Amino acid sequence: MKHIRFEGEANLVYQMPRERFEAVKEAPIGLFEIAYKFMNHHVSFQVPRLNKLMDYYEAKGRIKKWAGPKNPHSAHNRISSAFARYITNLRVGYFLGNDIQYKVTPDEDSNQSLADDLEQLLTDYNQSSDEAYIDEMIKKDLSITGRAYDLVFANEGDTTLNLAKIDPTTAFVVYDDSIKAKPLFAVRYYQTGILNEDLVEQYEIYTDEFLYKFHTDGGLPNSNAPVDNAVLDESIPLFFGRVPLTEYANNEERMGDWEPELDHLDALDMAVSTMANFQEDFNSAALVATGEFARKTDPVYKQDDNGNIMRDKSGNPIIEIPPHPIIHTNDRIYWLKPYLERTGVDGSKQLVMPSLQYLTKQYDSTGWSTYTNFLINEIHKYTNSPNVNDPNFASNASGVAMSYKLWGSDQERKVQEALFKKSLKGRLSATVHYWIAKSDLKAGIKNEDNVVAMISPNFMPNLPKNDDATAQLIQILQATNLFSAETMREMAEPITEVSADAEQQRVDDQEKHRADLDSQQQSGDFGIGRIFSNGKLPNEAPDEDES
Repeated sequence: MKHIRFEGEANLVYQMPRERFEAVKEAPIGLFEIAYKFMNHHVSFQVPRLNKLMDYYEAKGRIKKWAGPKNPHSAHNRISSAFARYITNLRVGYFLGNDIQYKVTPDEDSNQSLADDLEQLLTDYNQSSDEAYIDEMIKKDLSITGRAYDLVFANEGDTTLNLAKIDPTTAFVVYDDSIKAKPLFAVRYYQTGILNEDLVEQYEIYTDEFLYKFHTDGGLPNSNAPVDNAVLDESIPLFFGRVPLTEYANNEERMGDWEPELDHLDALDMAVSTMANFQEDFNSAALVATGEFARKTDPVYKQDDNGNIMRDKSGNPIIEIPPHPIIHTNDRIYWLKPYLERTGVDGSKQLVMPSLQYLTKQYDSTGWSTYTNFLINEIHKYTNSPNVNDPNFASNASGVAMSYKLWGSDQERKVQEALFKKSLKGRLSATVHYWIAKSDLKAGIKNEDNVVAMISPNFMPNLPKNDDATAQLIQILQATNLFSAETMREMAEPITEVSADAEQQRVDDQEKHRADLDSQQQSGDFGIGRIFSNGKLPNEAPDEDES
């Protein structure tokens, strides 16, 4: 029977005709009925895949359900590796170990004031919403499940914007069926209650204009027929100009970084578990003795009612319990002696020499090591993850050599970066529209899309640092006079850990301070010059007539 790991609809992108949506867009109950159809499908077909992938990240792979050896007395280790976690953490650190840098550039000189206001709003928003950490968690979900979600929202009780990462097992976006596949609405559903008591299912449906909140009693969407008893709690106007719940994709297929390698991960877990079972069975192997034990118990003879030993017809005592070897499991020495064994039909005897050995099966440890190393290398190769345990992956390798080892990762990173920026544009579009609606942005706005286009998110891969080589390169490039000071400052960011803009501000402040000192010296109002010009010490207040 052919094994299929996930259902064919486990990664389906939800779409529907825009005309159907427009007909119920402002009818909450009608919209809920459509949204519930997607929710039911999401719980039944998509969430199982997402949960299974999360199990692998948490080192709870298929091996945990392995029935084990048929012999119930054999060892039954089920060891699941943390390989998936290793790959994900490596990818997250490489992609977002350095925070995304947002640069605001005005499209016209007249928009400089608008650019300054936008940059300040964006900086404050990113800091207050913990944007850098949320981006890392989004990338983590992308690496595991192939999809991720964030939500732009206003804090309850004020109008300050905030940002949240949404669990992909509880949310999805429905798009129209056009080529552009523009989002129509998004759904988030979750339970509230006290542990397993008083469970209430909460539903949130986001459109570009409203947030509709519903609830039903009884549990999961596919278990309590919420279409019949859903209650609309409130309709909240939104001011984002778009659906504020944004979906991110890891690639066009929405697959995790190591999802295609699940078979290799399972094979590695089985190989390691089998070796662990062999080692444990070896430690508790059966001891086989050939010959007679020198130490035995005395036989127990059958007795009559008076306690007399009973005998057979030949006059020999009747043995009720024959003698047996005296063996203790903690004994370190066993005494054996040879014995005569009758062989053949003629009653001839053969001397059997004593021996003592463990009964174990032979295991090809060299073959096992070769096999596991093969699996490990295959996983690294097909997930484009560098193997830091590779002896050729040296810390002192040249930059060219390191680039070749990370070449495969860079190819995927380029695609993932483009998709991440595409979704970031949706997040930024929602925030900019909100700030314009609140009049936080006022000056020179002609086109909202142009304002969003002024923001450029820049990604810098987090690679092992070689500060000496970077410093030498900066010196060489400066000598050519072909590059701007801003480019040099951007190159120096990994060394100084100071952004190019912050470094420019420091340079400006330093030059202003020097200009002030020069001005004071030229006017004689500085140091010894002040003493000669007016007879006052530098910290001495001037006379009233001087002031």
